[in-house]
Amino acid sequence: MSLAELWFFVIAGLWSTYLVLEGFDFGVGMMMGVAARNEDERSEMIETIAPVWDANEVWLLVVGGLTFASFPAWYGTWLEAAYLGLVVLIIALLMRVVSFEWRGRVNPRWRGLWSGINIGASVAAPLIWGLVLSVLLAGLPVAGGGRVGEMRYFGDILDFITPYSVLGALSLTALFAFHGALFLSLRLDGELGERIRQRIVKLDARHLLPNLMLPALLLGGGFLVATPFVAQSVNERSILPVAIPAALGLIALIAAVVNAQRGQFARAFICTIITIIGWVATLFIGLFPRIIVSTISLGDSVTIANAQSSHYTLVVMTVAAVVMIPVIILYQWWGFRTLMARLGRGKMPWSAPDPS
Repeated sequence: MSLAELWFFVIAGLWSTYLVLEGFDFGVGMMMGVAARNEDERSEMIETIAPVWDANEVWLLVVGGLTFASFPAWYGTWLEAAYLGLVVLIIALLMRVVSFEWRGRVNPRWRGLWSGINIGASVAAPLIWGLVLSVLLAGLPVAGGGRVGEMRYFGDILDFITPYSVLGALSLTALFAFHGALFLSLRLDGELGERIRQRIVKLDARHLLPNLMLPALLLGGGFLVATPFVAQSVNERSILPVAIPAALGLIALIAAVVNAQRGQFARAFICTIITIIGWVATLFIGLFPRIIVSTISLGDSVTIANAQSSHYTLVVMTVAAVVMIPVIILYQWWGFRTLMARLGRGKMPWSAPDPS
């Protein structure tokens, strides 16, 4: 495996980390719109992610910066093609950050407005991420062989709307909603926490939360099943290498539903983590060795080989990453262990024991 190929999979791993961590953040935001009865309960939900939501967003800066440094042609072409969606995404993320701060600082009559902004941003972000990530495999009209300064995008925003990319957007959103509901079931005690846990367990059509499992299973499972066939037809990939992570992700998703029904919420939450990792792994293995599939011709695709930075740059990045990425992981692990006590009573299942 070349150094550039190694960095391709490192970036896939970083995307998995970002989507897993921000996934439950966005999921909590979605649950504010369907599970909370009033603004006090929405505030209680926000408190569950208050210690870590901004740290989780750091991984987006990490993956963006390392993508730019390791594959500048990929970064430039992708941003040129998806600029409109990414502008909307950045605005949504910024407004979400502002909503966290302003909900508690403005006149109480405005709290509902900022809650609505947070909920809308929490839905918009996974929709856009799912769309712009899955379209890398669905294909875009790009040409130029992937060389820096020569690659051009010849399409418009409608090129992002394909059956597969829409499925990617909806599946990631449904998975995040389920992921966030499970996170809340672990993080909250009291009446609100018990209500969420009961609604996940009970298959009652009058409740919205149990229905989160069905969209996650159908849409998430549909994406995992479809990706190997899309990779074969669009990217000329063998089905088997792509089917392996897809099968693992699907098994984890089914296990998440089964464990949630049994009331094993911690196990179900771990399974949704594995499912999201499987979602990313299936997509990136389906892409390999290309990074953006060209709908003009496969020869015009952006590939690992023709989009990579110089060997010297990759070596320097590798040395820096070996030092810095473990530090970031350890710091975030410490943050979770130290700050993530269950609200109401007790600790999260993975929290450090009370020293008293």
